[in-house]
Amino acid sequence: MTDLTTAGFWRRGAAAALDGAIGALVWLWSAMCIVVGVWGFRTSPLELADAALLLAAILALGIVLHVVYHVAFVGGCGQTPGRMALGIAVVRRDGGAPGYGRALARCLGGCVSIVTLGLAGLGMLVTRERRGLADWLAGTRVVRAAGG
Repeated sequence: MTDLTTAGFWRRGAAAALDGAIGALVWLWSAMCIVVGVWGFRTSPLELADAALLLAAILALGIVLHVVYHVAFVGGCGQTPGRMALGIAVVRRDGGAPGYGRALARCLGGCVSIVTLGLAGLGMLVTRERRGLADWLAGTRVVRAAGG
């Protein structure tokens, strides 16, 4: 990747929406399989404590799937399927591949942004390189991919 043109806000947003849709479908399918499996092996209705445990397991599954999805794709090739479709990639500040450690730091920074209701990501709107907290923590930036 020789051209490090910063990816625009809307392109990044569309890629995030596509990744979110893919993640939601995988999570819903997995959660449905778990619920059907639990109901298939039970002979009596779920008690409240069992239902709460099942709900907690399904929520934990969603978090684990999110982290694995982003760390595996960004760490492996710098792009999630949504970013591939929109022609953008995550790179180190010098343009190199981010690697799994930076991908994990970026994912955790994204979680902080979610917890702060987007306040931690405001740097994406006001900085020249469009870097939010996740990118600052990981030492990465999002650029247009070659041919994108």
